[in-house]
Amino acid sequence: MSRYDGLIIPRSYSEYINKTDAATLSQALRLSGVVQDKPAKESKSPIESGGVWGAIHAISHNIPRVTPKDITAYITDGSFWNRLAGTNGYALFEDIYVGDYFKMSRAISAYERTGQCQTTGSQYVTIAGLDTMMNNGDQGSGVNYHHAVMVAGQGFGGAQHFGRSRMNATDTTEGGYKASEMNTLVLGEVTSTGSTAADATINQQLYAEFGSHLRTTREQVSNAINATGYNRFGSATGCASGWEWISAQAILMSEVEAYGSIVWSSAGYDTGNANRQLPLFAFSKQAQNNRTAWWWLKDTASAAFFCTANSLGNANYYGASYAYTCVRPRFIIA
Repeated sequence: MSRYDGLIIPRSYSEYINKTDAATLSQALRLSGVVQDKPAKESKSPIESGGVWGAIHAISHNIPRVTPKDITAYITDGSFWNRLAGTNGYALFEDIYVGDYFKMSRAISAYERTGQCQTTGSQYVTIAGLDTMMNNGDQGSGVNYHHAVMVAGQGFGGAQHFGRSRMNATDTTEGGYKASEMNTLVLGEVTSTGSTAADATINQQLYAEFGSHLRTTREQVSNAINATGYNRFGSATGCASGWEWISAQAILMSEVEAYGSIVWSSAGYDTGNANRQLPLFAFSKQAQNNRTAWWWLKDTASAAFFCTANSLGNANYYGASYAYTCVRPRFIIA
């Protein structure tokens, strides 16, 4: 950083991003002359009511605070939904930022079918992105409403999972992510009925918590495997070979959403529309990995392995039947 006339000036974009707290940036944009409702002729200031200002505003709220805020009170008093939508007198995203978190009424835990690795998941969820799935989807205009992308965790810390479970009963990725036990039985079918039973799917548990605020999205996922195709291992041990659009509520993240790039993902069919790194992980490695969990990703690595985000900080993969791996899906609320 350098100084000029009392101001701290970043030397580069990366330094600007890393050193500027989101709330501070948002306040700075409100300074006189930075944004204007009715800019003077030839003024280059953004217009506050929309256009460039709207884009800057959304970007600023996708930068975490230096210390994430517990916003459970906004859920309790119901103002979270107005803040998220910018309605009933609240500004869009008023006092909510990526990295902020809230406590649910109960912990969400995957039903672990081996009976050997059952563990209680997080009772906290964290905002991983605001409006970052806008226009995604193959039907109509896709996601066309203000929304928050949520993941398990408590800001940059906490338990970063919803329990443990395997991807499949055996070490196979046949049928891709779509046909996996994780997708069909653990996360489960799209539902409009909540349940807190011991064997409830994660979607049922989330619906019991959020009701219709839990939104259904259209997601492009792998649905086929070429068991002898070449992959990132550099061997002919299998790769994804097809995809399709499905309806989903909770869904595992892709390597791109976690890391910003592919690592072990076997083919483009794995990524689909999950092709943008979530801001939470772009700004905080601790939010991606605080050593509380290693968690499944939806990408296939081979005919036997699915990709994972390891608790040691590295990109990894495990056999599909490894039930000790944690479940950390994303879902959107609005």
